[in-house]
Amino acid sequence: MTAKIKFIHCADLHLDSPFQGLTTKEPSLADRFKHSTNEAFVKIIDLCLAEKVDFLTIGGDTFDGADRSLSAQILLRDQLERLQKANIPVIIVTGNHDPLSDWLTEIKFPKNVHLLRSDKVDKVPIEKDGKTITTIFGISYKISNVTENLSLKFQAREMDAVSIGLLHANVGSRKEHAVYAPCTINDLKSGNMDIWLLGHIHTPEVICEKPLILYPGNIQGRHVNEDGPRGCYIITIDPDRKISYEFKPVQTILWKQEEINIRNITSVIELADLLSDKCEEELSNLSDNEKGIVIRWKLTGPSPLYHELTMTDRIEETKEILVGRFFNQTPFAFPESIRLSIKPERKKEDYLDQENFIGDFLRLAGKTENDDQMKNELLQMLNQPFSNRTIKKYLEELNEKELLTILEDSVNMGMDLLSGDK
Repeated sequence: MTAKIKFIHCADLHLDSPFQGLTTKEPSLADRFKHSTNEAFVKIIDLCLAEKVDFLTIGGDTFDGADRSLSAQILLRDQLERLQKANIPVIIVTGNHDPLSDWLTEIKFPKNVHLLRSDKVDKVPIEKDGKTITTIFGISYKISNVTENLSLKFQAREMDAVSIGLLHANVGSRKEHAVYAPCTINDLKSGNMDIWLLGHIHTPEVICEKPLILYPGNIQGRHVNEDGPRGCYIITIDPDRKISYEFKPVQTILWKQEEINIRNITSVIELADLLSDKCEEELSNLSDNEKGIVIRWKLTGPSPLYHELTMTDRIEETKEILVGRFFNQTPFAFPESIRLSIKPERKKEDYLDQENFIGDFLRLAGKTENDDQMKNELLQMLNQPFSNRTIKKYLEELNEKELLTILEDSVNMGMDLLSGDK
């Protein structure tokens, strides 16, 4: 190999994503997100042109589902035509959200686009100065529910060009994601690829260096658990086959979660001022291309405000103040929620030895935490409503960890109410 190779890999575009949860919970915020995935994709095309890459790869879930809008399809075509004019090939595999059977469309994509087949591993040679510099191996999903280990179909044989595998898959069968095309790192290594470019996992991650195996993540966080930067990878292969990579954020709106210890905060006004300062700080850290940030705070620590914050509407009032102050500006900040994980200042140990009702209450709670039979009985009682089929559709049964959290919150509230230290 004598030519340097530079390309961009992205996946899980979910163009025209409906943001259904936000539409129900925060309609005004959902409106801000309406075009965010599309705008993030345009940034990737801008980056391809600015970096003068040799090709672009897309690792599945280009669309969010079969019911894709005409505007999303036209957007994709128009952006890929920009790369066609720059002679930049685009190689696409499909995933569980956009199987090949759903790609029937009247829109004709430009000639630089290679939408790979689903019946076998497809190969696309990439040429530069009349020579093949790399071969991309990939396979699309024919249907949504692919449970076969597709990685075992890959096998590189070319010795003179860099071999790249492109696949939408769950490596390691991660429980937090649907197990589509499950495989292991060793399965991928057996294909003799120099690089594996993956899709499906929404958090950017390099899971192996030799060979390079990575997930770029999705291009725009769609809920609070998709916090932090989202984007694509620029990957460079030197003439001596040395591989380097750089993550490039492209999100339009950033999600963030933060824990704040409020042990030393003594008034709700002081708390509101602290969170206001946090909003100002986050806004100052946004890049010029970001339109806003959505934040979830978790307040922790023993707090002198325990009773006031848990027994009144002060938290909701504080959120409304911050929304009024920061949501209607550009860029914007939006407090998605302010969650409480605080405790009373007094500790359980201060009451455990007392021969009174609060002492009895705390000793019984402590016994429950360590008694498997009592925990099981409580779980059965709490999960009884889930025997109703309608309820079961929308809510999951409580597990032991969630039960212990409920117990801890109950103990804290009980101490607060029974101690009289308000």
